[in-house]
This record gives sequence, C-alpha cells and structure tokens, in this order.
Amino acid sequence: MTNAIIKTKKKSCCCTGHRPKGFPYLYEKDIKKHKAYLKALEEKIKFVITVYGITNFISGMAMGVDLDFAEIVLNLRDEQRFSVTLECAIPCPNQTLKWSAKEKVRYNAILEHADNMSTVSDVYSPDCMLKRNRYMVDKSDIVIAVFNGIQSGRTWYTVNYAKKNKKQVELIALNKIN
Repeated sequence: MTNAIIKTKKKSCCCTGHRPKGFPYLYEKDIKKHKAYLKALEEKIKFVITVYGITNFISGMAMGVDLDFAEIVLNLRDEQRFSVTLECAIPCPNQTLKWSAKEKVRYNAILEHADNMSTVSDVYSPDCMLKRNRYMVDKSDIVIAVFNGIQSGRTWYTVNYAKKNKKQVELIALNKIN
C-alpha cells in the first residue's frame, strides 16, 4: 500500500468595492452607517468562510472597501477565530503615490501582516487597476461585491466580469445600509 498525498485546492474569495467617494454617505464620517457597512462586510466574510469553506482572501489594496476588507480578514485570522490567509494584489508598485500619510500607514500595516503579495503590473498604466481586478476574480471562487448601485465604473465592471466568468457574487448593497 502506498501513501498518497492528497492536495486540496484552497478556496479563494476576493472583494470589489468603492473608494470612499463612491459611498452613498460620507465614508468614516457618518459613523452609524459606516459601522453598519463594516458589520455587513465582516458578516459576509464569515458567511463565505463557514458556508463555502473559503480559506484564502485577496484584497486589491485600494482605499475604501479593499483596505476595510483586508483589515477584517486579518482581524479574523489574528483573533484565531478562523484559519484564513490574506493575499494583497497590488496593481502597480507606486499604487499609494498620491495617498495621504494616514492611508499609506494603513496600507503598509496591512502589507506587513499579509500572508503574501502579488504585483500585477510592473509600472502604472491606465488599465493596471482593471488587470488587478481580473487577476483577483480569475483566482477566486467567490467575489464579494460592495456596490453602490451605479452601473458604471470599476466595481460594476468587476461584478460583470465575475458573472461572465461564472463566479459566484455575494452582494452588499451600500444603498440599503441603514
């Protein structure tokens, strides 16, 4: 009798969503709605872990939803409630070039605690963010979409790309958060 090593594929989930200006409320300023959004995002992450067996999460590391998503995944992992990993999918090396010092600190703290990083493009180009989004969807079984209802822009494109590629999309409707 031989010992067979059975490798199981990690199930992955990425998240797409809006930057702060794409929210239907003042991001981080409308505290009640912001807390409700963060709670909905955390609950959706827990849902895909427990129902679908997701163990690997991929963040595109943009301001807003991407950084919130990454921080929640890291918190769930570090509190040892869930055995999950975080990959940071960076669109280009200078992604944070025009960011505030506060956002750069947040970004770097996430990178420091991530399990791995992937840089999608060697230099900035007008489509490197979309390349990053396609990379994340292609590597994922499920896509969490935090969506404001406006049918244009990168989030809308990524949701459609995921559906076209037969990925399950778990939606959080920002316009329905109280």
